[in-house]
Amino acid sequence: MDDPKDWQKRMDSLQIAADETAEVMLPVLESHALDIARVFGVQDKPDADDNPFAVALSVLDKTPAAFLELAAAQRPAAVPEAYREFDRRDFYQLVKETLQLIYCVDLLTALSTFTDEGFKFFMDGFYTKKNLPISPDVPPRTLMRTLVDQASFDLSVIQHAINQRRRQLDGQAMLQGCTLSMADQLAWLSMELAVDAGYLPADTRIITYLAKSIRARLVPYSHTLLISIPYSALHSGINPSRNYLAIPHEIGHHLYWNGIHPESKLTMRDHLLKKAGEAEIKSDDWRLNWLEEIFADSYALVLAGPVIVLDFQDMLDDDMSDHFREDTDKHPIPEIRPFIQTNILRQLTDENGTGLYDHECKQLDNNWRSWIKKHPLKASYPLIGQSQPMLGQAILDDLAPLITIILDTLADILPEEKEYTGMENSNDVSLLFTEFQSYEMPDDDLELVNSFLDGKATDEEEEAIMEHNTEISFWEHVTSVTHKKRDEIKTAEWMQLLRSHGWSSEGPLSDGGATTTGT
Repeated sequence: MDDPKDWQKRMDSLQIAADETAEVMLPVLESHALDIARVFGVQDKPDADDNPFAVALSVLDKTPAAFLELAAAQRPAAVPEAYREFDRRDFYQLVKETLQLIYCVDLLTALSTFTDEGFKFFMDGFYTKKNLPISPDVPPRTLMRTLVDQASFDLSVIQHAINQRRRQLDGQAMLQGCTLSMADQLAWLSMELAVDAGYLPADTRIITYLAKSIRARLVPYSHTLLISIPYSALHSGINPSRNYLAIPHEIGHHLYWNGIHPESKLTMRDHLLKKAGEAEIKSDDWRLNWLEEIFADSYALVLAGPVIVLDFQDMLDDDMSDHFREDTDKHPIPEIRPFIQTNILRQLTDENGTGLYDHECKQLDNNWRSWIKKHPLKASYPLIGQSQPMLGQAILDDLAPLITIILDTLADILPEEKEYTGMENSNDVSLLFTEFQSYEMPDDDLELVNSFLDGKATDEEEEAIMEHNTEISFWEHVTSVTHKKRDEIKTAEWMQLLRSHGWSSEGPLSDGGATTTGT
């Protein structure tokens, strides 16, 4: 049952699968790079090491932007038919797909290196040198299986992300690719605020992929966030789908674990816990069970405004179930969560202290009461860690100090004026969806690509377009999370490191009260 030779075989098989995935996808990446050059009429297939942007410039007598403005009939015969009508937006999608494939290759490498480091450490500690303490509650086989399972899951996700970005044989984008291109773009726009504020490093990446439902996959070995988008989001066009509205919340999870607060230089999580302690919110306080989820909600609300509340109400209304009134330990009680969100929104004010979205909050609260046909704030709820049930209103009141701490932590990105006016002079909350879906996605949000299109990119900038991501080693991650030396870490802590602490799947809703990493 616990044979080290068996664990070694499993890990070897996993590494082979990762290597095979990288090998199989290289032709896909090369095909995309070739497509970039062929858009501009390059006839000869560039060498694998050639930068497609430099190759494209070598055949043009005008700027790439001017070339893309030519009518299809005026483009050289060397341009394949599928590319003759390529405009700026089409070219952006092709470039972004290519970049995401590069990041997937980087992620495979980082996953392999990280997993190999961790595996060798545990193999030595438990089976070869036997210098790690063994806990009866967490036997070595549990740690080994968890490490292999986590890496296997990530490999599967990366494979999905690669395969879903393949193009048709003539070079045209597939519907899956169009959907993911928009999801990637919206995700980056949602993260850009945190990057500009210095909360996240500039080389942070986001890779979306299609799956059953929306989930964030946090990984410890790269500044990369993986987000699954439901297949129901499949669509083309230039306007976002409502299915994308959970993306800012998922980015909030990544920020919670990987963000750095510029004032304290602590991770966002550690900074929040420190401030909570200063406010006499102790480590065993029930409110801290919900800290990560409320933080993720807060980031989404700061970024996208009241439509986030309506979207959660919509999701929760579809999720009416036995656990609707339960404290699942990690997620706020679904029945009162929309009221928590409107309380967060009410804290967003202008320079005069006037609430930016008071009207919207009132109508959203009314909307939620009418949906569930009751007044949750007058009901009582059992809470994990509390001996007696609490009234919904008392829960909201007790959360107020924690919400203040979270918003103070995000002070650098809080809005100072009303950005969303979809419900102006109206009580119809559905107008919030209308406003979001009318947003036109930009086609010029990559500065380096803009420089290339304008013919102003230097050789260095052309190379930088195809830049690769950085890796985080196993020990870098362990040190940043635990702040301990390896021989000071207990077995239970190792389990936490492998199952959560930045290596987990997070979603906006809980799964039937489960407290696993899959919620």
